Formats: sequence, C-alpha cells, structure tokens
Amino acid sequence: MKKSSVWILILSTILISSVNAKEQLTATIIGSGSPLYDENRASASVLVTAGNTQILVDMGNGAQTNLNKLGVQARTLSALLFTHHHLDHNEEFVPIFISSLLGRNDFMIIGPPNTEKLTEVNLDLYQEDIEYRLSKTQRTLTERQKSFKVKDIKGGESFKIGDVSVSTVEVPHTIHTIAYRFDYNDQSVVITGDLTYEENLPALAKNADFMIIDSGGMIMTGRNKKSNTNNSAKKKGNNNRVRAHLDLADSSLLAKQSNVKNLVYTHFTPGVIDEAASLKEIRKNYAGNVIFGADLMVLNSSTSQSSSPVVAVIKSSHTYQIVDTGQKTFYSDSKVISAPAEGDDFFGQDASYVISDPSYTNNNNGTISDNVTGLMWQQGLTEKLTYEEALQKAESFNLGGYSDWRVASLKELYSLIQFTGTVMGEKALTPFIDTNYFTQPLGDTGQGEREIDAQVWSRTEYVGKTMGKDDTIFGVNFVDGRIKGYPKYNPRTREANKMYFRLVRGNEDYGKNDFTDNKDGTITDKATGLMWQTTDSTKGMNWEEALAYAENLTLGGYDDWRLPNAKELQSIVDYSRSPETSNSAAIDPVFQISSIINEGGEKDYPYYWSSTTHLDGPVPEAGAVYIAFGKALGKMRNTIMDVHGAGAQRSDPKTGEAMSRGPQGDMIRVDNYVRVVRGGETDATTTQEKSFSYSQIPSSNGQQVKANKQTRKAPQGQGNRFINRLDKNGDGKVSAAEFKGPANRFKQFDKNNDGYITAEEAPTGPPNEKKR
Repeated sequence: MKKSSVWILILSTILISSVNAKEQLTATIIGSGSPLYDENRASASVLVTAGNTQILVDMGNGAQTNLNKLGVQARTLSALLFTHHHLDHNEEFVPIFISSLLGRNDFMIIGPPNTEKLTEVNLDLYQEDIEYRLSKTQRTLTERQKSFKVKDIKGGESFKIGDVSVSTVEVPHTIHTIAYRFDYNDQSVVITGDLTYEENLPALAKNADFMIIDSGGMIMTGRNKKSNTNNSAKKKGNNNRVRAHLDLADSSLLAKQSNVKNLVYTHFTPGVIDEAASLKEIRKNYAGNVIFGADLMVLNSSTSQSSSPVVAVIKSSHTYQIVDTGQKTFYSDSKVISAPAEGDDFFGQDASYVISDPSYTNNNNGTISDNVTGLMWQQGLTEKLTYEEALQKAESFNLGGYSDWRVASLKELYSLIQFTGTVMGEKALTPFIDTNYFTQPLGDTGQGEREIDAQVWSRTEYVGKTMGKDDTIFGVNFVDGRIKGYPKYNPRTREANKMYFRLVRGNEDYGKNDFTDNKDGTITDKATGLMWQTTDSTKGMNWEEALAYAENLTLGGYDDWRLPNAKELQSIVDYSRSPETSNSAAIDPVFQISSIINEGGEKDYPYYWSSTTHLDGPVPEAGAVYIAFGKALGKMRNTIMDVHGAGAQRSDPKTGEAMSRGPQGDMIRVDNYVRVVRGGETDATTTQEKSFSYSQIPSSNGQQVKANKQTRKAPQGQGNRFINRLDKNGDGKVSAAEFKGPANRFKQFDKNNDGYITAEEAPTGPPNEKKR
C-alpha cells in the first residue's frame, strides 16, 4: 500500500467515545479492498477488540501496514481467524503468524478447512528462520508451539476467545467460507466474509450492532449502474447461483432480515462509490444506518449512536477532485475553430484536455449529489438572505434527511461552474451551471436589477477591503460566469445586503490544499494530485502566447505541462491572504510569484491566464478567464482601486490593448502571467453535446431564457508528447543526450537501464512518492 494517507470523508460521527474503550466491542476495518490493487485500500482484514482481547479476522495485503498505523503489534494478538482461504484474505498470514510466534502471548488460529494445513506447511517451511529468531531470546520453537492452537471449523461452532463469545455459520462462496459473530457486554459485530445470499445468516446476525458485509454490486462513479433487481433466490435461500458475491439487493435484504443497526460495506474494488445511486438500491430493503467502509475506520457503540442514514463514505486517493469546466469547443481569439493538433496555434486550450467530467445524481428529495467531489448540494437556492442569516439558516437546515448542512465555501461553490455558459454583457443567454440538476434564477428586471444580478454568495469573506472600505463576501455569478467580491453592507445605508446562497454537505476537506515542494522547480498538491510550476512566466503575454509557453515548457524532467483551466487555477488561490493584509499575493508562500507595479502605481501581483474561454460579449470567443492573485482592480470615480478582491475570477480579451471597462471599470491587461500545471486525470476528449438552460426556472419577474445548444468536438489521442518532443532522431525513444532534464531524473525514467526512455517508460502523470 502507498504510504500516503487514505482520504476518508466522514459524513457524520465517527466519534471519540466517552465510554472506557475496554468496555466497548470495537471493530476496526484494517483493509476494505478487494483482490485488485488499490493504493487507497488494503485487502480484507478486520480487527475486533474488547477488554484485553484482540482478534484479527483475515489478513489481506496491507494488513501489517495498517496495524502498524494503529500501533497494534502482531505479537499481541489473541487470535487469527479466517473467513476463507482466498489470497486477498490470507496473503499476509505468514508474517503475522511468525510475528505472533516471536511474541510471548498465547494465541489461537481458527478458520475453515485447510487452516491447520496452511499453518503446518508454513511452520515447516520457515522453521529454521523461526528457530534462529527465537534463539536470540533463549527460546525454542518446540516450547513456543505449546502457546498456540490451530483448529479447522466447518460453521455452526461456538467458542470463546478471551473475553469475547464467538459463533459461526457457513456461508456460500466459491470455497468453504465462515461468517463470524462476536459478542461482548451486550454488543455485537458480525463479519460475513465473501458470500452470496444465505438464509441461515439472519439467525446468526439477529439484532447485531454491526454487520460487516461484502460490497458486491456496489455502484461506482463512471461505471454502468446495475439494477440489482435479481430477486429469484433471495427469499427462500436458493443458492444455486453462479455468482460469487452478493448484489445490493441481497445484502440489504439480509440486513433487513437480521434487523441489524448498522450495515457496513467493505471489500470494494478500486474507484469512487456512487453513494446516492448505491443508497437508493439499498433503501429498497434496508432503512438502518449504512456505512461505506474505509481502511482504519473504527466501529463501536459511538458510531452506532449516529442518527445519520449514511455514516461514512470513502472517496478517492486525493482529498478532492476538480471537476472539468465542461468546455469542449475550440476557440481562436475571435471565432470557433476545428480541433488544433499538437504544435498548431491555440493547441493546449481547455477543450484539449478533459479532467473529471461533471457527474451528478438527482436524489429526488431536493438534493443533488456530485459524484466527482463527494459533495451533496441543495438543489435550489435559499431565499435572499444576509450573510449572518445564511449561517444561522444552515445551522437548523434539514433537507433530504440530513441536518449537517453548511454555507458553501467559495471553492466548493466554484466546483459547480460550467464554462459552457454564455452571456452578452448584462443580458443572460446560457447559464454557467447545469440547470438539468440545479435551479438558477435571473435578476428581477422589474425591480431595477440586471438579468445577471442573481449572484450566489459563499461563506468565504475577503480578508481585505474592496471599493476602499467595504467588508466583502466572495460569490459566484452563475449567470455571467465570474467570481467577485460583493459588499457585505450597503455602502449608503450600512444595512446588511442580501443575496442567494446554496447550502452543501459532505467532504469537508474540499478545497484544502496539501502542497509539497519537490525541490526541482515543481510543487505537488497532494489534495488534488496536480503538479504546479513553482515560479511563473516572470512576464505577461497574450492568451495564444500563454498556451504556447505551457505546451513548450520542460521542467523537472517533465514536458507534459499545460495551461490550467479556470477551476484548476482557482484551486490554488489562498483566500486567507491578500496584498492588503498579508502584503502578499493570494497564494501559498511555497510558490514564487512575480510582483508588478499596477495601474495605480502600487506594488501588486499579476493576473494569471487560464486555458478557458469566457463566452461574453459581441465576439464571445475573444475573451479568456483569468484569476487575479493580486488586487482585482477597477477604476471607480476616476480612482483605481481593488473592486473585486484578490482571488476574483474575471476575463480579459485574448489579444488587444490594455484598458478599463464595465460597471466597476475592470482593468484590462491582456498581457497576463502564466503558471503551468500537469497531472490529474486528463484524457483526450470526445465529441459530445451539452445543453443547459433557464427554461422552467423563471426569474423573480417571471422571465425565462432559452439556452443555446453548442456542439463541441475534440481531438483524438495525440500520441506520447514526451517522446514526440524530445526524440530528435526519430527512433521512437529518448536517449540521455536528447533528454533535457537532470541525469538522475533520466535514470528514474529509464527503468530497464538500457540508456533510452521508451513510450512505456515515459512520464504521463504526477511523480510518485519517491520523486518528492
């Protein structure tokens, strides 16, 4: 297993218990994975503890690593139990067994037929090694063999291990498999192992606090959803099945029949769980707590007290994933163009790459689940509220059976923006949010508002001031596709301004960066998996030049750099910093950033280009998104000032002359700076259509606006860019002489040490842990 942390999204209360731990029966999931390698999950293993008893059930790959993280030594275990003898359940038995032998505790080994044989064979195989190690403490294997007992069981047996009562039943799988029930102080845990439907299991699991069960049939993001409607064998226990695992209908029915308090899924294949879709299937049978298991998750009476219908969800290898902008049409600086090939003008823009395509689930209860970020959203908006009223509303808000709602941060809110939207100045055309899932009104023109006056505020306050003196709240305008800071109070009346809010729940780590300086001119954000240029371009350039700069850069031994899209670039803004309050740009100090003298003659920091076109104005293709890491300047009342806050997202013409424009006199620079990015889940894009609209979502004055449908085409695969760029003699590989990076980096890539980097060896994603 990878040493980096397994990122777990706790949606409710895996609490620190106020009860003495020794009085609790606790199950800790040591491994929640499957036979398939997953850097985020060890293979099957559960540690059951009570009083002075520690029982390890199954010992899949990675079990030792996770036990070590808990501070649990194998030599202190009371028993090693097997549900069955598949490799993903017993792969680490040998080292754990030998470690137990080298300890001084008595212990037991129990499992289905062949457990005794497995133990005897390995004891014989490693006898010399074990005797050598025992001799260091003046002990012998002969005497140590008296300290443990091995027993094959068939199912139906009951026995005690230390302070814990254990009962068993055989369950159907491809080989002999045992399900276990553990009881202690009126608390109970059932571990089923891998299985198909078993009519005798509910008797074993009756009224248990936790049933830890095979996650067969779990619906994963990006995969075809399964109906899980095979009911032919469920009710009467017809086990004449070819399948080796449960489906969600089976497992939820077993949980219902057993009347368990908490249904805990484990044994996941790699990927991201589609929580909403899976839960929808589970809820057809089972109404209790559902827990999507994760490595090192602790289950005990504190967990059981949760009132949330979903206790925990595993997400991905990173804290959060950035959702793609949805932009798949290609643009020059004045028009729509066909997909440029690598090396062509305007190659490397947003549509050249797809990261994680947007994916939502309508839960049909007023909530929308984002299948990429793990966030759950209020489908509609609140009424217009003051900032303080919104915070108060979130505290008592209940929707879809959940009460842990919060006002969205700016980064959370911006995750919803889609740059398929279009706007014509103050005239709304196509929204910058997917209105197939989310409501988005227009401004009330009957009350003197513009159509674009339907901004959604976040909980992120600007640490500086805008307009010279205004306390400011950042918000996203999904009608015109911008981030701006808005006055918290009316500057004339000093009354609190009111605006829309959209509440969110889940993934509380979304938007929290975890930067590592790789000491080679690059910085990795472990939270998103993106690698960034430490410094910047050190000079401004137009948009076409910015694309070329990124595409032609070789840095840190990598040449697959690109200009970040709007959402990637916004992900590295540090909203706790500003030129006014920290005398710095709005970015983590791990980065180096150029300073400039702004239009007002003050020290400031640049705007940075993104690869994303912003469709606004009479020539909508002519502008591109930038993020202001310094002051977002405008000219108001003939005075240049910070009008929207450091961290604002606006747009500039892709080419032309510097000027100011708009109601706040936004300063237009055109020649903006560049900070490049690489990594993430980038793919060649495919032809598709996407249509959002305001239809059936009237503004407050009843207006409706039709959407413009846009067809977006993208290129096919471009080949291995690393090889193509550095291979000077055309032999399809890169020699040390052709390689532009340091010699030690070449050696890292040249895995077979033949003096060449082949396409198979060439870098395609972020560096692994060893390179950091």
